[in-house]
Amino acid sequence: MLLRAFGPPSAPPPRPVDAAACLALARRFELSARVAARNGRERLAAELGAETADGFRRDQSMTAALGLRLLAVARDVAEAAVPLDLPLVVFLKYVALDAVGLPVVGARSACDVDVLVPAGREGDLQRALLARGYHDSGLREGEHQLPSLTHPGGGKVEVHRRMPGVRPASSRSATLEALAGAGLLSAVPGLPGRCAVPVPGVLAAHALVHGLGQHGFWPDSYPLFKMVGDLADLGFADPGKLEEIAPWVARDVSREEAEAVRRLCGALVAGSDPAGWPGEEGEEVGGEMVLLRHILAGRLDPDYAAAMRLGFFHSQPSDHPPLVRLLRSVVDALVLSRAQIDAIYGPPRHPLGYLGRRLARPLDLLRRLGSYGIKALRVRP
Repeated sequence: MLLRAFGPPSAPPPRPVDAAACLALARRFELSARVAARNGRERLAAELGAETADGFRRDQSMTAALGLRLLAVARDVAEAAVPLDLPLVVFLKYVALDAVGLPVVGARSACDVDVLVPAGREGDLQRALLARGYHDSGLREGEHQLPSLTHPGGGKVEVHRRMPGVRPASSRSATLEALAGAGLLSAVPGLPGRCAVPVPGVLAAHALVHGLGQHGFWPDSYPLFKMVGDLADLGFADPGKLEEIAPWVARDVSREEAEAVRRLCGALVAGSDPAGWPGEEGEEVGGEMVLLRHILAGRLDPDYAAAMRLGFFHSQPSDHPPLVRLLRSVVDALVLSRAQIDAIYGPPRHPLGYLGRRLARPLDLLRRLGSYGIKALRVRP
């Protein structure tokens, strides 16, 4: 899976290969579409058989359809912004990766469109989208973004105030104005109005802090190989890239962690076999091996994934002081909206059920934390 998702196309396949298990594993890590896009049906059929190759191909087709849908939603967002006379709107993540020329359509999964707007204008765009028929998710407003919206035809949109954890110009997360002032935006002429995307270096920094800083302790819920794929495609295996962006994310991703990601990208792009990496037979474990084991265990070992949920208490990308961030996280975990209750526990049979579940929430959190703590004692850090 790793060889065909990241390695050189010319590398011979390992033998033997369990074709069905390879497809199942690639799906579990959301890499099947990437494998299909990078290798093509003919090669996969020769290595894994026609039936398995067709499975990879179907995943690629579904991923392409979803990606094209998100690009259409991005165009709709750009059209909605035109009458507002915004000086600029900036698309992030998936739409931005596509705009800078990365082959993400059909190779990378995504579920939403992220758009950064000028300071104080996020509410204007949010209201304009609601007026176009978008549905409010019912989730709470975050520190860096408004509640997500759903397009009438499918696809979510998140309107951002800042890029959390990306700090190229100051100690605060970057705003649209900060990125523009530092010359870190590129125009996207193919969309309506005045649209831009961050330059590749900023996209790499955002991928790094989003993957490790925001979701590093939840590898079962966010596919960290998506971060690895984005960074590999952005050339992050080059040591010079790390020198450029490490200072921008240093508050949330340490230099040691960033170097581990770079080395992991480099080893996978080179087609290196992890079985021969440092850390076997008593050798000191390298950072890239620790990270790879973390990514794999997060989706293959339920106890490990549960234990990692104690990462709730670890720092998250924020512009608030640590104590304020922690208190806000605790309040957000305790006081749930109706949409959150529906997502976590399922809709109650009666409206009063929402009150009951809110009252029971503190006890449920204590039970969950106790369970996570017990599982943390059973797994190695």
